[in-house]
Amino acid sequence: MNPTHPALVWILVGIPIGLFLMGASLFAVRWSKSRGRSRKDPEEMLLGAVSQSLRERGQLAASLGELRTVHERLLDALPFGILWVDQQQRVAALNAEGRNLLGVKPGVVGLEASFVLEPFPWLLEALAQTPGRSWRCEGGGRRWRLGRIEAPDKVGALVQLEDITELEVEQRRVQLRERFAELGEMTAGIAHQLKNGLAVLKGQGQLLKRAGHEDAAKDILTETEELEIVLQRFLQWAKPLEPACASLRLEQAAEQAMAEIRRRPVSQGRSMDLQGQGSAQADAMLLHQALVNLLENACQASPVGGHIVIRVTEKNLEILDEGPGLGEETLNRMLKPFESGRPDGTGLGLPLALKWINAQGADLRIEPRPEGGTRAVIRW
Repeated sequence: MNPTHPALVWILVGIPIGLFLMGASLFAVRWSKSRGRSRKDPEEMLLGAVSQSLRERGQLAASLGELRTVHERLLDALPFGILWVDQQQRVAALNAEGRNLLGVKPGVVGLEASFVLEPFPWLLEALAQTPGRSWRCEGGGRRWRLGRIEAPDKVGALVQLEDITELEVEQRRVQLRERFAELGEMTAGIAHQLKNGLAVLKGQGQLLKRAGHEDAAKDILTETEELEIVLQRFLQWAKPLEPACASLRLEQAAEQAMAEIRRRPVSQGRSMDLQGQGSAQADAMLLHQALVNLLENACQASPVGGHIVIRVTEKNLEILDEGPGLGEETLNRMLKPFESGRPDGTGLGLPLALKWINAQGADLRIEPRPEGGTRAVIRW
């Protein structure tokens, strides 16, 4: 190297030294930063893991919430009631139709089943049944179809419930209409022959009376008149009806029937009282005839001095008498033709009332009163 160029020497020596010092400085800075970062990494990793877990839990909760909403909506869309009681004997679910049928609020979910279902003992009995075919029972004045649904033990008990009161009433009406139609066709020819025969017997009785045989004529004429009444009522019961239903005030219909009964000897010594108001879609003539028959029966059953009450509410009419009362089996039998509860009865009064009431879309129930007597209930 030429010693005459000292500046060049410093340049050649200074550049590597400067580069070395710069690299050392950069290394020191990066090393310092890397040490600080390494101390923070565990904290950042922990915070990141917690944040990720919270995000996942939130997503899971949202999914479960959506699933629960879908589950509740599916249950509420069912046309029948579903009751779910879990293993802890608490009401786990009761869908909208079930709440509507039982008349309870959504807040019953989570409560003790024995407390919630205390007014509904038939449901408590259903929970104890084995899963299988559905069955019918009566509870709360209604008819129910119940079924225990097969489910794993860890789920608890599932019961399906349906109110079939109107369904059974409609089925009975259809059966009665079909029976009346068949009887109408069958009895038309028989009634014609009977009427001709009775007319001949009545004519012979009148001839005997004119000839001076009054005792013999009296017996013949009495029997033929009674047979004519039976035949007339039987034809009324058997022939098909075409009711003309319209909105009708039930208290007015009851007043008219009471006025007619008061003109008959059967009402002597008995008082009648009308309570309440209401309306229904009914045939005025058919309802009047049915009420007259029912009131006549109530007067005949009640002793002299007895009191008969007619209670009217919306789409409902009750007749309560103070008679001796009858068993349910006897009452059901009396709704059949020619089954009378009195020795002198024709056995067609109640069947006629039943037919006239069913024809206008209502139902007739006759049941014993706990305090004595009988109650006839017309319900639309």
